[in-house]
Amino acid sequence: MKLKITMLGSGNVATHLSLALINAGHKIIQIYSRNIENAKVLAQKCDAIPIDDIPLLKNNSDLYIIAISDNAIADLVSKVDFNNKKVVHTAGSVSFNIFPKSITNSGVFYPFQTFSKKRELQFLDIPICIEANNADFEKFLINLANQLSDKVLKINSEQRKYLHLSGVFACNFVNHLYHIAGNLLSENNMDAELLIPLIRETSAKMKQLSPFEAQTGPAVRNDKESINKHLDLLSSSPEYQQIYKLISDDVYNTHNFIT
Repeated sequence: MKLKITMLGSGNVATHLSLALINAGHKIIQIYSRNIENAKVLAQKCDAIPIDDIPLLKNNSDLYIIAISDNAIADLVSKVDFNNKKVVHTAGSVSFNIFPKSITNSGVFYPFQTFSKKRELQFLDIPICIEANNADFEKFLINLANQLSDKVLKINSEQRKYLHLSGVFACNFVNHLYHIAGNLLSENNMDAELLIPLIRETSAKMKQLSPFEAQTGPAVRNDKESINKHLDLLSSSPEYQQIYKLISDDVYNTHNFIT
């Protein structure tokens, strides 16, 4: 069944999810954003109506998807009457209980991936985590998610908090370390693209080895001479020194823990 969907949000998640839903045969009828220019950009891609005023929301959508910053969800929910509507949010760290119990059909539709507007993604590979306040709506969301992804899971709010936390470690922090590594090369007249084969192989190892088994480097070997040389090289960047030492100590302790 072709659904009429209202997307509340115009950022990275809203953009990718809207396009995936369209590709699955559904219709985005409105894009809401507090910034009308952002709403217009996404609306143009979706052949939808851009709005920046909540009273302009149509009442005939089959599903309302809230894909905005986590700290803005509660305020939005308080301003819209979702009582007789189907509504979900897409946040990893926000509890399902943010929706009032008076809403007949509420839930979470959480795609577990890092999204950037400028990069295309295949939604089929993205895990979608579902939570709903009743069995019928859960079935509805699972059916919709199965149209987008080959990996659909039922995950409750407590589990989702830890999934989101794990993503911060595996993606956000790692990406910042890529930034640091790139800076070290560029500051010494080398191309940061030298890191790409190393990054690719590190990631590929996870298909065959656990991160524990795949760990290499001076910290796991307790190579103090190399570690101290690295710390000396970072003497002009005490914040990098601190990160290097903290992670090195944790790698060593993880691999040399004696019960």
